[in-house]
Amino acid sequence: MPALRPPVVVLDACVLYPAAQRDLFMWLAATGAIRAHWTDEIHEEWMRNVAQDLGIERPVLERVRRLMDKAADDALIRGYRRHEHRFPLTDAKDRHVAAAAFRAGQRAAVDHVTILTWNIKDFDRAELSAAGLSAVTPDDFLTDLMRESPEAVRTAFDRMRENLRKPEKTFDECVDALAAQGLKRFSEALKGPVT
Repeated sequence: MPALRPPVVVLDACVLYPAAQRDLFMWLAATGAIRAHWTDEIHEEWMRNVAQDLGIERPVLERVRRLMDKAADDALIRGYRRHEHRFPLTDAKDRHVAAAAFRAGQRAAVDHVTILTWNIKDFDRAELSAAGLSAVTPDDFLTDLMRESPEAVRTAFDRMRENLRKPEKTFDECVDALAAQGLKRFSEALKGPVT
């Protein structure tokens, strides 16, 4: 039986903004559990907001951006703007995300791409469906992924935790950080028994 192909996802800026959440998705991508994508525009949005809200200097954020692009290999999507017209009912500020997801699907030659966002209401469900896309919260997506590929998810989570050095964090501290960033159901699933 052939191995399942990892899901193709586009990470909205609101998903990349929280550090622990961003870190987990990078490890999921680096370990092959997902095929993560974003654009320069998505990068700019999360970086601008982190700099403004948390006072982190731009060079630090640029380093994170470079590491993300390197870790996820082919993550950066270009040439997506021409597809924005397909999504007139989607919120104007999020059309670029839908267009990037459509382009990611073309590039990966897959029938479905999932947009991971906390702003589900900004995307028109019918438009997305017609284009082979869906918008799902990170919590719902990760909970489903945990059910479908528990070993892959736990491996990525363990790698993330082991990589934290300043300061090191326990399993519970990492899980609690993810729960505090909205990943409540997923955090409960992580605490469950290994199947």
